[in-house]
Amino acid sequence: MRATGRLTGRARREMRLSLSLVPPNVVVTLFAGGAWAGIFFAAESRARWPMPFSITAAVVPFVVADFSYYWEHRCAHRVGWLWRLYHATHHSSPDYTVATAYRVSFLNQALSPAFYLPWVLLGVPAILVLAFQLACFHYQAWLHTEKIGRLPLLDAWLNTPANHRIHHSTAARHQDRNMGAVLMIWDRLFGTYAAPEPGLSYGIAGRDPPTRWWDIYLQPWSAPPRP
Repeated sequence: MRATGRLTGRARREMRLSLSLVPPNVVVTLFAGGAWAGIFFAAESRARWPMPFSITAAVVPFVVADFSYYWEHRCAHRVGWLWRLYHATHHSSPDYTVATAYRVSFLNQALSPAFYLPWVLLGVPAILVLAFQLACFHYQAWLHTEKIGRLPLLDAWLNTPANHRIHHSTAARHQDRNMGAVLMIWDRLFGTYAAPEPGLSYGIAGRDPPTRWWDIYLQPWSAPPRP
């Protein structure tokens, strides 16, 4: 990616391609976020077992949001139409930089909050579920780098750059691994954890990386279903 300490032209083009998805993502997120906030607060008024709002009780909303992120992410990998509709977008880059973190389809935040809604119906405060859902999403930004190596005290139980690099690896043994948001507990519980390794390649195995922004959205629909 770098030659004599500088970004190559190809790497700069790849970063620009990733960042080209930011404007539509921001616009749709603002509109969808407002709609989902209305749905969440309406659901809260019908909650089965309302939980008193308390900052000290925030551990429960954090854990359930992290749990929901894991299952939304796992479904986005294993449910073919979700993979093609929005999640293949994020995996389409052959590079692994902070810009890759922002290669996100505008449909991601339009659909993913549905996985968090059941907790509000059960009684978890809507504002905290929304806050931690966004926190889990934005936590991903610092994970997309090869400049941070192993973090031995954190890698075992938290999502770190070393763990998330495995998630983006094209190696067959790494497919659908390390799908947690902040915690690696769910991956360990449900058998999807893989320890960090060096020497990885990134992108979608067997597919050429897209070179135009519209191909990022359209290319997954021309691919065969994932195994």
